[in-house]
Amino acid sequence: MKSIFLATLISVSFLSAANAENEQLKADRENVNTSCASEAATAGCGSEKVGTGLLKCIHAYKKAHKSDFTISDSCKSSMKKLREDRHAKK
Repeated sequence: MKSIFLATLISVSFLSAANAENEQLKADRENVNTSCASEAATAGCGSEKVGTGLLKCIHAYKKAHKSDFTISDSCKSSMKKLREDRHAKK
């Protein structure tokens, strides 16, 4: 009986931690979508969101327009936070 209780407790703890990580990544993606909206509009990526091509679109546009396109500090910071949290989850 104790082993079943312990196994259940461990499972619930693991699921709670995984859910918290997923919520953090969701918040990070929303933050990138918001803070990079200006860059997305300039690059013609306005309909894209993180997970559906936004970051690839912005980086492709930046590569093609090196001299006249910059990514704001807030957008860079948001992308960095998302990248860090994704790596921490692995």
